[in-house]
This record gives sequence, structure tokens and C-alpha cells, in this order.
Amino acid sequence: MDIDKYRYFFLDLDKTLWNWDSTIIGAEDLVDSLREADKQVYFTTDNTLLSREEYARKLTDMGIPAEKEDILTSGYVAGEYLAQNDRTKAYVIGESGLIEELDEKEIEVSENTDTVIAGFDRNFNYRKLRKAHQIMEKGGETLICSTENVFRTSSGTQPHQGPFNQAFRDLGNARLIGKPSEFYQEVFRDYFDFYADTSMMIGDRLEDMKLGNQLGMTTVSVMSGDITREKLKAAADIEKPDYGLSNLARLKRRIL
Repeated sequence: MDIDKYRYFFLDLDKTLWNWDSTIIGAEDLVDSLREADKQVYFTTDNTLLSREEYARKLTDMGIPAEKEDILTSGYVAGEYLAQNDRTKAYVIGESGLIEELDEKEIEVSENTDTVIAGFDRNFNYRKLRKAHQIMEKGGETLICSTENVFRTSSGTQPHQGPFNQAFRDLGNARLIGKPSEFYQEVFRDYFDFYADTSMMIGDRLEDMKLGNQLGMTTVSVMSGDITREKLKAAADIEKPDYGLSNLARLKRRIL
């Protein structure tokens, strides 16, 4: 792997760079080393718990300095979708980070709408699902921000958004706008200034690999999250990484 070829590095957050409240071994060192080598480092996530500004603050507090513009979230992508389709209201299943991103686009949170935005919501319940169903019964649609199945902290794992998504799909018109959807790719290209042939996508899920491959980047999987050797063997070609490594520390040794 010739490091001189690459200038832009895109890192997933959950289970790649951190386990929410603690960084994964090698994360700070890798980012510091890339920046010292005059590389551009950016972050992507389809976890909507925080806004871009809040993620930048969280990264900085954890020893990885970041600006709001360095980060792309599926909450921002959701806001872009609504704005581009001239929609001014949405029923939101999600937490403050998602609402903050929509608010920046002047999207009103309302039950009187034909659009449901479904993000990671740790207070998801039957009432919220019923309201989403009512909107879809009237011809509305649900925009799904993530297919992530597991949310991990230093104390263990808990369900992410993925296990709830099938309910939305069963009830009506639901589409993915998080990784690795075509719309996420479209926003990604507009949001970041990069050249695909000198860019690297690093993540822990097949969705990260598919996103990077579809964008024309070199893709690197780390085994700190969802990807296993068994999943890689069974993956479609578009989901397979160019390189598979056990951890970020080993990645640093390979590229620096």
C-alpha cells in the first residue's frame, strides 16, 4: 500500500474510531500521524444521535480535533433530501442530533406531514411507529437514516436502528438515505472536496466498503466492528474491501 498515493482519508466513527465513550486503540495515533504527513482526514457516520457540530466537539474532547465541516452524518443527508425536494415538514423518529440538523435546513418537526425521518431513537415505541404507519397509509414515505444493527459503548452493546427498520418497510413506502444509498453518495460528493483515486475509505461494515467502492475509492476494513472473515467471504464484490486489517494500529503500520 503506497501511502504517497493517498491524500484523503475518510473514517467511519462507531466501532471504527470509537466505542462511543472511548476511542479504539490506535485511533488518535492514526489520525495524528496522517495529519502530520499532510493528509486530509474526514469522518462519516449514519448515527444520528448527534449533529455534525456535536460530533466535532466530541471528537475534539476525545483527542481527535475536528471541525463541523469535517463530518458528514445521515442527519445532514436527511435534511438535504427534504430541502432538495421542497419539503418543509417531517415527523421525526430520532433524538436531538437529527432534529438539530433538520432545524438548520428550516425543516419543521410535525405530525402533519407526508414524510417520516427514521433515525436512531433510544426511546422508540409503539406510539411513534403507529404515527409513522398513519403517515404511510396516506401515501407518505419513511426515510431510513441507518441500517446499523448494534450500538457499542465501553460497557457493552445495545440495539441500534437496524432491528426496527423492518417494521417501517413492512408498513409502507420506506427507503434508505443513509450509507451506502445513492443519495448519500450524491451528498457525499457535493459535501467533500476530494479526488477518488487518491482517497481511502476506512470502516467496520460492509456498508462502508460498498460506499467507498461505489465512490471509486480504495477501501479498508477493520475487524473492530461488524465485519468478520465469514462476512467478507459471503459479501458481494461491491461490498469487499481492497484491504482487510485487524485494527487501526496495524493500518498505521501498513500505510505510514
